[in-house]
Amino acid sequence: MLNSTTIFKAADYLRLSKEDGDFSFSPGKRESNSITSQRDLIHSFVSKCPDIELVAEYVDDGYTGTNFDRPNFQEMMKAVERGEINCIIVKDLSRFGREYIDAGQYIEKLFPRKGVRFIAINDHYDSLAANGSGDSLIVPFKNLINDSYSRDISIKVRSNLENKRHRGEFIANFPVYGYIRDPEDKNKLLVDEFAANIVRMIFRWKIEGLSPVKIAAKLNEMGVLAPSEYKKASGSKYKTSFKTHRKAEWSPVAVMRILTNETYCGVLVQGRRTTPNYKVKKVIYKDESEWTRIEGTHEAIIRSAEFNIVQRLMNEDCRSAPGGEAVHPLSGRIYCGDCGTLAKRKVVSHANKRYAYYSCPHSGKNGSCEARTISEEALEAAVLASLRLQISLVLNMEQALSQIEELAWERREIRKLEANIEVQVGIIEKNNDLKVNLYEDFRKGLIDREDLRQLKEGFSQRIQEAEKSIGVLRQKIRELEDGIRTQDGWIAQFRAFQNITELSRPLVVNLVDRILLYPDKQIKVELRHKDQLRHAMEFLCEQDKSMSVALAELREVV
Repeated sequence: MLNSTTIFKAADYLRLSKEDGDFSFSPGKRESNSITSQRDLIHSFVSKCPDIELVAEYVDDGYTGTNFDRPNFQEMMKAVERGEINCIIVKDLSRFGREYIDAGQYIEKLFPRKGVRFIAINDHYDSLAANGSGDSLIVPFKNLINDSYSRDISIKVRSNLENKRHRGEFIANFPVYGYIRDPEDKNKLLVDEFAANIVRMIFRWKIEGLSPVKIAAKLNEMGVLAPSEYKKASGSKYKTSFKTHRKAEWSPVAVMRILTNETYCGVLVQGRRTTPNYKVKKVIYKDESEWTRIEGTHEAIIRSAEFNIVQRLMNEDCRSAPGGEAVHPLSGRIYCGDCGTLAKRKVVSHANKRYAYYSCPHSGKNGSCEARTISEEALEAAVLASLRLQISLVLNMEQALSQIEELAWERREIRKLEANIEVQVGIIEKNNDLKVNLYEDFRKGLIDREDLRQLKEGFSQRIQEAEKSIGVLRQKIRELEDGIRTQDGWIAQFRAFQNITELSRPLVVNLVDRILLYPDKQIKVELRHKDQLRHAMEFLCEQDKSMSVALAELREVV
């Protein structure tokens, strides 16, 4: 029982959340300024109370008051259970907690049951003197006010962060590997050249055919610090739950995170996850359509075209060659010309030699896709010859384009794509209007509930298809604009391989979309940029009809 003659073993409890306004550290200090002031206030109070002995201190610096799942608060409650303390002192009720129901449970039920005296100095509350007095009635109201304050602060913080995201300001705790915060503006990103070179290397290796497993192993063999270790070595207080060894190493997952992160293209993607409200801290991952995506907020490390190539490679099932480091040059690119099935690579031995060949997996089954087999050696030679011819023709076309007007074709294509986007926007607006009118028709009895559901689904599907088309069109515009800015557009990809003498993985993934197998070892090489080639040819023909004959050969291979 508590009484006025007891010498209390007290603990001071100090707390400050990041949203409370004074979450800052003075030079050379390891705690917030407010924590220091809370401590000074409590020590001054205790010095005037001969019946209180301060024996412990518990600090939660940077933890919210909307719940009691705080590490040092829980440690303090364990000390209460062990009987080590029987008095808890806080600056005010808001430092104890801002969730009025749980705060009331502790102050009005648990502490009295455990014989714990509770003191909130600035609220002039002392449970030893409050029993049966009006002070005990004030506590629930103050806790309710603190809870309401916390809700208001949460709403303001969420709104402020949302506005910053839409302005393209970086608001995460730590930049991704390859970037640092701008010392003059913490909401901007700058390229960290050392780490950026590692990122470029990772993308290059993936294009060359290395898997994330082999890329991670290669980085570890080179002694390159893993992202978490590099951040700590750079002075960051970065912590991660993914670390499984005393010193973190590169892992395939870490490599895949880099290879799929659009931040490296100069695009800031934020708002991927949230929490239900200020009390529930469970993380909810948003649908991709709800993410905030702002382009051009920082310098790109990886070109958009290169990033898109890697995304396709990440979705392909390409296995490394046995005993080798990289996949075969044509892996994931060879299909049956009739049924469209991905061709199988098989290896046979004869006379102590190994021979590889590709064939349609349906070849010979029920008489379908007959004679869809070609040796790897013959196929690679045919693909190389075809690509060399097409590269030569594209470079000739580039010369013709350059003689007309610099960047004229690219600007024409951008205008066409923008016009198409306007058409898709019109489709979205029209179907949104139709959806709105549906409810009026339903209310008037012109359609029943089932008609309402089916029509609404149909309009929603058209809207989704139009939004998807807009995304594709905008990506094409970004690639064209990227090429204009860097003089490194799609034609430059052909130029980079103009002197090839052998087939390589980078050559194939940059230029080849698909290779189709037909009977009698016939093949067709479809280029990644066949649409751009066709549009460029049409543009040249519009400029000079006499060029039509010269371009006929190019049209055949496209």
